[in-house]
Amino acid sequence: KAIFISETTGHHKPERAYFDYCFAHIPDFDPETALMIGDSLTSDILGGINAGLRTCWFNPSHKPRRPDIVPDYEIHALSELRSFL
Repeated sequence: KAIFISETTGHHKPERAYFDYCFAHIPDFDPETALMIGDSLTSDILGGINAGLRTCWFNPSHKPRRPDIVPDYEIHALSELRSFL
Protein backbone atom coordinates (compact mmCIF):
# COMPACT_ATOMS: atom_id res chain seq x y z
CA LYS A 1 0.00 0.00 0.00
CA ALA A 2 3.05 2.24 0.08
CA ILE A 3 5.25 3.64 -2.65
CA PHE A 4 8.94 4.05 -1.95
CA ILE A 5 10.81 6.59 -4.04
CA SER A 6 14.56 6.59 -3.61
CA GLU A 7 14.80 10.38 -3.54
CA THR A 8 12.51 10.49 -0.49
CA THR A 9 14.09 7.54 1.34
CA GLY A 10 17.60 8.94 1.22
CA HIS A 11 18.89 5.72 -0.35
CA HIS A 12 19.03 4.38 -3.88
CA LYS A 13 18.71 0.97 -5.50
CA PRO A 14 20.72 -1.24 -5.56
CA GLU A 15 21.93 -0.17 -2.09
CA ARG A 16 20.92 -2.55 0.68
CA ALA A 17 19.94 0.50 2.79
CA TYR A 18 17.14 1.35 0.33
CA PHE A 19 15.59 -2.08 0.78
CA ASP A 20 16.10 -2.05 4.55
CA TYR A 21 14.21 1.27 4.65
CA CYS A 22 11.34 -0.19 2.62
CA PHE A 23 11.19 -3.37 4.70
CA ALA A 24 11.03 -1.36 7.91
CA HIS A 25 7.97 0.48 6.59
CA ILE A 26 6.01 -2.59 5.50
CA PRO A 27 4.07 -4.16 8.40
CA ASP A 28 4.87 -7.84 8.91
CA PHE A 29 7.30 -7.89 5.97
CA ASP A 30 8.84 -11.33 5.48
CA PRO A 31 11.78 -11.50 3.05
CA GLU A 32 11.34 -15.28 2.85
CA THR A 33 8.01 -14.85 1.07
CA ALA A 34 8.88 -11.73 -0.93
CA LEU A 35 9.71 -11.53 -4.62
CA MET A 36 11.44 -8.48 -6.12
CA ILE A 37 10.06 -7.84 -9.60
CA GLY A 38 11.79 -5.27 -11.75
CA ASP A 39 12.80 -4.32 -15.25
CA SER A 40 16.32 -3.13 -14.45
CA LEU A 41 19.05 -5.68 -13.87
CA THR A 42 21.42 -3.13 -12.35
CA SER A 43 19.03 -1.51 -9.88
CA ASP A 44 15.98 -3.73 -9.29
CA ILE A 45 17.45 -7.20 -9.65
CA LEU A 46 20.88 -6.45 -8.21
CA GLY A 47 19.19 -4.58 -5.38
CA GLY A 48 16.92 -7.51 -4.65
CA ILE A 49 19.89 -9.86 -4.66
CA ASN A 50 21.80 -7.51 -2.32
CA ALA A 51 18.79 -7.49 0.00
CA GLY A 52 18.53 -11.29 0.07
CA LEU A 53 15.30 -11.52 -1.91
CA ARG A 54 14.26 -13.84 -4.68
CA THR A 55 14.15 -11.84 -7.92
CA CYS A 56 12.17 -11.80 -11.13
CA TRP A 57 13.43 -9.81 -14.10
CA PHE A 58 10.67 -8.36 -16.27
CA ASN A 59 12.40 -8.39 -19.64
CA PRO A 60 9.82 -7.64 -22.37
CA SER A 61 12.53 -6.59 -24.84
CA HIS A 62 14.42 -9.90 -24.49
CA LYS A 63 17.64 -8.12 -23.53
CA PRO A 64 20.63 -10.41 -23.05
CA ARG A 65 21.42 -11.59 -19.54
CA ARG A 66 24.52 -10.48 -17.71
CA PRO A 67 26.67 -13.21 -16.17
CA ASP A 68 27.28 -11.13 -13.04
CA ILE A 69 23.58 -10.43 -12.25
CA VAL A 70 21.46 -13.57 -12.29
CA PRO A 71 17.76 -13.30 -11.41
CA ASP A 72 15.89 -16.28 -10.02
CA TYR A 73 13.23 -15.91 -12.70
CA GLU A 74 12.82 -14.06 -15.97
CA ILE A 75 9.54 -13.15 -17.61
CA HIS A 76 8.71 -11.38 -20.87
CA ALA A 77 5.06 -10.53 -20.16
CA LEU A 78 3.41 -9.52 -16.89
CA SER A 79 0.82 -12.27 -17.38
CA GLU A 80 3.63 -14.77 -16.68
CA LEU A 81 3.67 -13.61 -13.03
CA ARG A 82 0.63 -15.77 -12.29
CA SER A 83 2.86 -18.84 -12.25
CA PHE A 84 4.90 -17.30 -9.39
CA LEU A 85 2.18 -15.79 -7.25
